[in-house]
Amino acid sequence: MWERFKAWWQNVWFKWSLIVAAILLVLAALAFAANWGINNSLSDKILKGVSLGANDLSGLSKDEARKVLQQKIDFLSRRGFVYQHPLKTLTIYPNVTSLESADTSYPLVSWDIEPSLDQIFAWQDDKSIKNFLPKLQALIFKKNFALNYQWDKEQHLAMLEVGLQNVLLPKKEANFEIKNNEVIFRPEQSGQTFDFTLAMAETKEQIASLQNQDIILQVQVDEPNIKQAELEKLKADILKTKDLGKFNLSFAEEKWEVKNQSWQKWLSAKYKDKKIYLGFDKDLVEKYFDLNGIKEKIEVPVQDARFQVVGGRVKEFATSQKGVSLDWENIVPSLEEKLERGDLNITLAVKEIEPKITNNNVNGLGIAEIIGTGKSDFTGSPKNRIHNINVGAASVNGILIAPQEEFSLLKALGEIDGEHGYLEELVIKDNKTTPEFGGGLCQIGTTVFRGALASGLPITQRRNHSYRVSYYEPAGTDATIYSPWPDFRFINDTEKYILIQTRIEGTKLFFDFWGTKDGREVIMTDPVIYNIVQPPEKKIIKTIDLEPGKTKCTERAHNGADARFDYTVKYPNVEEPKEITFYSHYVPWQEVCLLGVTQEELDAENNASSTPEIIPPAEVVPN
Repeated sequence: MWERFKAWWQNVWFKWSLIVAAILLVLAALAFAANWGINNSLSDKILKGVSLGANDLSGLSKDEARKVLQQKIDFLSRRGFVYQHPLKTLTIYPNVTSLESADTSYPLVSWDIEPSLDQIFAWQDDKSIKNFLPKLQALIFKKNFALNYQWDKEQHLAMLEVGLQNVLLPKKEANFEIKNNEVIFRPEQSGQTFDFTLAMAETKEQIASLQNQDIILQVQVDEPNIKQAELEKLKADILKTKDLGKFNLSFAEEKWEVKNQSWQKWLSAKYKDKKIYLGFDKDLVEKYFDLNGIKEKIEVPVQDARFQVVGGRVKEFATSQKGVSLDWENIVPSLEEKLERGDLNITLAVKEIEPKITNNNVNGLGIAEIIGTGKSDFTGSPKNRIHNINVGAASVNGILIAPQEEFSLLKALGEIDGEHGYLEELVIKDNKTTPEFGGGLCQIGTTVFRGALASGLPITQRRNHSYRVSYYEPAGTDATIYSPWPDFRFINDTEKYILIQTRIEGTKLFFDFWGTKDGREVIMTDPVIYNIVQPPEKKIIKTIDLEPGKTKCTERAHNGADARFDYTVKYPNVEEPKEITFYSHYVPWQEVCLLGVTQEELDAENNASSTPEIIPPAEVVPN
């Protein structure tokens, strides 16, 4: 036996195979031991070397990490995004502030701390050997997780562009006008523009990392696309238009004649695919259609079927109706094509819009009983806010939600403007007071949120207010909305339709969710309020809307806070209930006062180049 083993051992291949196998076995044992050691040391702490949005969270518990991130968010909310140029300093805050109704405030940027931290702990909770190497790499080389956030980039960019308009000399495209049968050309002019793409990229980086510093605005030359030398080559085509006569528009049985003198005013030099051509200004065409009743004759608003419960049965009270709208993506190009061919007869293109809910099978929808009710109180609301609450509640009343359909409150409300019955309230934008529609609609959002919770429905999108609002106490049970974002959404995961009915009793708003109970049980704890944070010092906004020297305080100070409550839905015949904790973070809010100044003083303020004072993050006050 010994001789045979010696023979085997003297075999080189066998010897090295045995050595390699032994080494691999030792390495595997070490890996398993190291993996056990790393996982055992974690407990409820974040692994060393792990960061979120470039913020090192090594060794912190979830609560400690949440507090660190929320303090950074509060700091950024107070300081804002500061854009610097020698001619002007502009600050845009993550939250647009209301002057009249607390819930008219809305976020431009909002951070989702909870799901951001959840991804870290979900990764750490994977204790399998396959996750050992990534954890080892994190310990040695560090690992950064992405911070979840929502950002209304379009609104932010618009505020940046408006705040910086007239600071630089803008470019001018060459253009023309027809006067006394002559074409008068206006030359182009080179201009300057801020590099908004770069500024927005730096803004995005600060949002994603919560690292806040001044953004230095870069300037670039802005050359016009339409130059007079090229435009003059179209002179003969422009002059020909005066001999073309009337445009004949038609739709169904309706006909309209547009005189030559009228449609010539629509003419404009346009640029596409590096070519200049003669076309029509879409805004001027739309304006003509509005003023001359063409749009009114053609367009029909889409109408979803609306229902109410009478005597325990669903009764139709508004029939569904297809919508019709002018197809502007087709109309203007068609007008331009007709102009080029000299054929001025055109049938106007339209689009049909199908209603989401029709009035088929009214009583076969499974609407038998109230499955949940949301309630809120708007005591102390100003007149405009109460008016908007009534308009918003009426807009949602009678809406049907199909099984498995995701309900969007913004879609249900539709257009939020004066034409649809809403009144304005003042908000602060670009350090100016600006009227906006929609004050009071967060009362609708909050009440729908509470109704969906009471009905045990999965919430798919909900954002709490930037700061605590008295109408929505207890804190943590509110939902803010603002078009186009944030929205409030939930899914009807029952097997029957859900009907929403609204009612107002005194100063109390109710949303009754009608459907068919399926045995689910809802358990919801009372909200816990913690991490109370003192507000910063008073903020003064200079305005020409008040007499110089006069002061009007529009916002009282609010403490910052965090709130959470546990929410459980138990389903029949399902062993594991659905459990979720709703977290809300409220920014400490300063007192805001308007100070009347002269136009000269305001211009001097706007052109000042000093950077706003940096206030350090507030300290957490014990409960």
